[in-house]
Amino acid sequence: PSMASGHLCKLHSCASRLLYGATLRNVQSKCCFYSYEVEIGVTSDGKTIVCYHPAVDVPYELTQPIERPDPLTNQAETHDQVLKAHLSKEVLDGKKGPTIEELSKMFFTTKHRFYPKGQYVSRRINKTPPKDR
Repeated sequence: PSMASGHLCKLHSCASRLLYGATLRNVQSKCCFYSYEVEIGVTSDGKTIVCYHPAVDVPYELTQPIERPDPLTNQAETHDQVLKAHLSKEVLDGKKGPTIEELSKMFFTTKHRFYPKGQYVSRRINKTPPKDR
């Protein structure tokens, strides 16, 4: 049995309990240090399960500040710096260059862009494009 079938089985058992029981139930759940209330219901035709889970208030003591660098002292990374970080000496040590998979991840595109084109495609490319006026 796969993980998805386990989730479907749990969902089916939950739905069947809801269909034969009350249409709306309150479920108390403990998560680490606080509890939150979840309301589960079924529509009148019994085809849709409806869940309401409001946002949980996190205690201030458990939060951390977001680091915001000073724009005057810290310069933003340029494209060259990002590419140099990806193409550092440690990455290219002993290699001729990045692999096709590394290039596709680096430039956020598919891998097919970096494979060579076949003769059929290269023959169809117009070698002498028309001149601009």
